[in-house]
Amino acid sequence: MKEITIAESDIDAVVAWIVEHAEHLSNKTRDEEESLPPAIKVIRCVLSLRTSYDRVVRRREKTFQEAHPNIKQVTALESLIASYPNPYEFMKQELEFYSERKAIMLQQVVQYVCRIVQNTPSIPEGESLKIWAIQATPQDCYFLDIKHFKVAGFQYLRMLFGADTTKPDMHIINLLSDLLCRDVSAIESILLLEESSKRVGLSVRDVDAYIWEKGARPDENG
Repeated sequence: MKEITIAESDIDAVVAWIVEHAEHLSNKTRDEEESLPPAIKVIRCVLSLRTSYDRVVRRREKTFQEAHPNIKQVTALESLIASYPNPYEFMKQELEFYSERKAIMLQQVVQYVCRIVQNTPSIPEGESLKIWAIQATPQDCYFLDIKHFKVAGFQYLRMLFGADTTKPDMHIINLLSDLLCRDVSAIESILLLEESSKRVGLSVRDVDAYIWEKGARPDENG
């Protein structure tokens, strides 16, 4: 993969933006995500890709947890999905979500996460996945054979399991592109936010959450 070099002037511009908005940053989103059961983290990751969390995903998450309070581990979620004739039937019945593409994606992401857990049988599931999330890199997503699950989804999965990183969703890409007056790629946006946040001593996850809040909930965030 071609190495990406980030210009110091670009980092300086992003650092200045972060400093300007630093007083609004909060770890509320990070703390809420870390408190979720692993199974719900995977469901949230897949359902929220290119879908409104507030309008679509939040209610389905809550309903699923109420219906299945014992489904906390990803391995248990894998078994529940397997109990249906196909992943689309699971998604229709359990999540009221009508997308064959995302149903297949969810099953494959669950299977991928379960393989990570199975490779470290002596470590509790949550701890195993946090170690994976921290050690993984954005480029690892290109080695997955999961159709439509690209770097933004992979990065969000890492974040949900504890990595201090960012996901190149439309809100991140748009803000950085506007700030730098040019197109910014997915990998470039990750490198920019990670390095800029590091230089000002802030969690990049908190910066990511603030940018997402501004983009997804503009009425609440001016």
